[in-house]
Amino acid sequence: MGLGTRGVRSSSAEVIQVHMFLGFLVRLIFVVYGEYHDRRNVLKYTDVDYHVLTDAAKEVVEGGSPFDRHTYRYTPFLAWLLIPNVQMNFVFGKLFFSFLDCCASRLIYEILLLDGQGKLMSLKCSFLWLYNPLVIGVSTRGSAESIMAVLVLFTVYMMKMRLHLLAGLFLGASIHFKLYSVMYSLPLYLSLSTSYQQVIGWKQFMPNYSKMRLVCGTVTAFVGLTAVGFGLYGEQYIEEAFLYHFSRADTRHNFSVYFYLLYIGADYHIPGLSVATFGPQAILVLALGYKFRNRFDVPFALFTQTVVFVTFNKVVTSQYFMWYLLLLPLVVPRLSVSWLKALVLATLWLGAQASWLLPAYLLEFHGINAFVPIWLEGIAFFCCNVGVLMALLSSYRPLPSLHHLSTRKNR
Repeated sequence: MGLGTRGVRSSSAEVIQVHMFLGFLVRLIFVVYGEYHDRRNVLKYTDVDYHVLTDAAKEVVEGGSPFDRHTYRYTPFLAWLLIPNVQMNFVFGKLFFSFLDCCASRLIYEILLLDGQGKLMSLKCSFLWLYNPLVIGVSTRGSAESIMAVLVLFTVYMMKMRLHLLAGLFLGASIHFKLYSVMYSLPLYLSLSTSYQQVIGWKQFMPNYSKMRLVCGTVTAFVGLTAVGFGLYGEQYIEEAFLYHFSRADTRHNFSVYFYLLYIGADYHIPGLSVATFGPQAILVLALGYKFRNRFDVPFALFTQTVVFVTFNKVVTSQYFMWYLLLLPLVVPRLSVSWLKALVLATLWLGAQASWLLPAYLLEFHGINAFVPIWLEGIAFFCCNVGVLMALLSSYRPLPSLHHLSTRKNR
């Protein structure tokens, strides 16, 4: 029986490996097309930020700081990773991000298996990431979101494996890479409470051995990486990679519901604006992290937190959607949603994006004053996101808590 199980497991692993290869091949085709497209068109396929990353890598090669490149506001280690862009070939980074995309799909598959899902269900859910056109487009255009994807998924994977120190190391690295993932600390920490059904109130926050390992790993990775960055590039690193994001007020058109308010208020000081925009976001993120703190519900906690964070953020771009699309495959098996309802929700979400893109295109490429239509479409997209999230919350099927199971047995 053991040999048979091992054979099935091996066969299943071979299937996902084949699809990883196919997924990378699809991305390779897009990368090649992107190079062809960029040589012949004014409107480029390659993301502007990819040129920023490559220029920062060039600064490193020449012995300077990546932050000498204007608008580079990432961890310095990202510029280091892309040094082959300068020394080998410009497309190296795109291929690297595409490879990590495929690795992320494998991690999704493995996490779902550890969660008790069948091999076929796990495989299908991994396809939601591997063959997602938006994911393919973002990575092959040169966005580094796949690095964050792998770090977050490794965090979840290590939590499932009960390797809490390693989970903390990956969480700390992800926070260093992008600060938003610090919100995952709450549900991850609380999920390690012993005797979940008996711990209430502030006692849930009391440390235990598992929690301390998670915290130590997180602090070690974040402080260690940040200290190295500070040692190399000093205050310039702290200012550009961290402090900038707290004071950022991007007045360029984007999906955010706050875009027009920030645009017209750019030249004026509006008292309480930061609190008004950040307050609802913070409250909802904390509430959802606490609500789904059960260790069986952690993926759903991370997913809903991320949807709320992105939806209520002051700046929202297409890359931000990757943050929660990454976690969607982990929660799909626990959603009681018909194919028709899923199709309707997906159509609404995509349709709201498409309707926003039209006035944005007219503004950016034809110079037509479309700020008000963009703002109105942003409000519509915000409402769509809230509606979809509410539909998913009502469709989620949490596993029975240990408390409910023990109560039934006592009866």
